Amino acid sequence: MEAQERNKAYQKTRNWLTLYGIILSVAMLLVAIVFRLTFIFYDWAHQIHPSPLSIVFFYFLFFSVYSLVLSFPMSFYSGFVLEHRYELSHQTFPAWFWEWTKKQLLSFALTTPLVLLLYALIWNFESSWWFLAWALYAIFSLVLGKLFPVLIVPLFYKYSPISDDLLRKKIASLAERFGIHIQNVYSLNLSKTTKKANAAFAGFGKTKRVILGDTLLDSFNHEEIEAVLAHELGHFKHRDLWKQFGFSIALSFVGFWIVFRSLDLLSLELGYAGAGDVRSFPLLGLIFFLFGLVMSPATNAFSRRAERRADEFSLKVTQDKTSFISAMHKLSDMNLADPNPHPLIEFFLYDHPAVGKRIQMAERFQN
Repeated sequence: MEAQERNKAYQKTRNWLTLYGIILSVAMLLVAIVFRLTFIFYDWAHQIHPSPLSIVFFYFLFFSVYSLVLSFPMSFYSGFVLEHRYELSHQTFPAWFWEWTKKQLLSFALTTPLVLLLYALIWNFESSWWFLAWALYAIFSLVLGKLFPVLIVPLFYKYSPISDDLLRKKIASLAERFGIHIQNVYSLNLSKTTKKANAAFAGFGKTKRVILGDTLLDSFNHEEIEAVLAHELGHFKHRDLWKQFGFSIALSFVGFWIVFRSLDLLSLELGYAGAGDVRSFPLLGLIFFLFGLVMSPATNAFSRRAERRADEFSLKVTQDKTSFISAMHKLSDMNLADPNPHPLIEFFLYDHPAVGKRIQMAERFQN
């Protein structure tokens, strides 16, 4: 009972931090609009270089620094203080800060070209910019999804082949039994930053791979690892990455259309020169953010459905619900998961079914 109370306390704090993060994001954008910080950033950018694209670049740089300054205290608390308080991390502050800095630099490097392209499209395609921007976003998402495992992940963690020969043979046999040809099964040194355990299926085409955290490999027996791996193979068998990609791209199509229909009008009301005025950037961000917030329950529900299918696949493949249940209990203990959150919390915040529901489903499963 004490462990469950500890898990609930940790997750309760995490849930409040999520709420605070939403409030902070909205407040940050509103402050930039209401207190006319967006005009200040524009003036600074204009003083550096008056060309339109230079203004967009430097404006976005100043806005990014502004966002980082406001969000850093929460990032520090959630990523460092809280994880150490619950003994989930052994990182030193310099190590954590360096990882955080790399993430911010990478985010800026990836996002800046998209922002520049967006404004170039708005300036040159008055009535169709939103569709062209959506199409480029879809292409970018596909390319990033394909390259993420091979270019992005190695910036933070190291892949290594699974050293246990018997386990490697079991993994190959499990995949081949169901016509799944997958060569790329890797261990990832999650223990570098956390004591939590995790597994994932990532990448498209030749970059697709199953990733098992070393924390999981060190703490789970072979049967439990097979149950987790079978879940990930279920995602592969059901083509869940493609389905998730299609769903998110369809939602983004609606989001870009809503921005197109509202941004120009609202920009003029607030004293900007229209959608192509970079000073309206916080407004654009606010519209996208609120749209994503409203649609997040649908996105999470779509993901939870895929996770339930993958759980069912694992149970059918392994015919070993005991190991599946044991693996779920270990994941819950290692990640301090709340097995039975409030239904509203699960509805709004969880992209996986609650662990308690996953265990109950396994207990009812008929071998």
